[in-house]
Amino acid sequence: MAGHSGMMAASVPMFAARRGDGAHVATALRYEQHFSADPATVMAMLRHPDYVREKGERTGSTEVTVDVAEAPDGGVVITSTRTMPAEVPSYAAPFVGDSITITETQTWTAPAQDGSARAAVTVEFDSPLAYRGTIALSPVADGVAMSNEGEFKASVPFVGGKVERVAAEMTEKYLAKEATVGAEWLSR
Repeated sequence: MAGHSGMMAASVPMFAARRGDGAHVATALRYEQHFSADPATVMAMLRHPDYVREKGERTGSTEVTVDVAEAPDGGVVITSTRTMPAEVPSYAAPFVGDSITITETQTWTAPAQDGSARAAVTVEFDSPLAYRGTIALSPVADGVAMSNEGEFKASVPFVGGKVERVAAEMTEKYLAKEATVGAEWLSR
């Protein structure tokens, strides 16, 4: 894997939406990562249990478990559970506690001929918050672009939108760190 590097390419700001009747809708997240490697190499990294564990540990998790289940059709299901200190604003602390346990499941399709693949992503928190989204891995001229898109939904009266925005901001920081960890992994 020597000679490959990766970096975060761009961040598209998240937003909170409201329906016309004033009811809260979910907070959207859009974030793009870039890796300077071919799709097969990036996919091999993403499905490697040591990489999944390392990115969890290097983003502040104190406990990380990983399960990678290969699908007969060439896809893969990557499940990681991690516990990390809860660094949240005071209004969110009563809903979270001192630590947060997060279970993330990425269900990847088999790669297409050009190496592109998609994943359905669910993230469950041990609090009244959830994330649902997708990751699209696409070959580009100088490597791979990974587009992360989804929505946070908090079922917390009055402050749900604030909780979602904090989660989206923390996820952007996590994805930026993940891009750094990935670049280092690919350069080994």
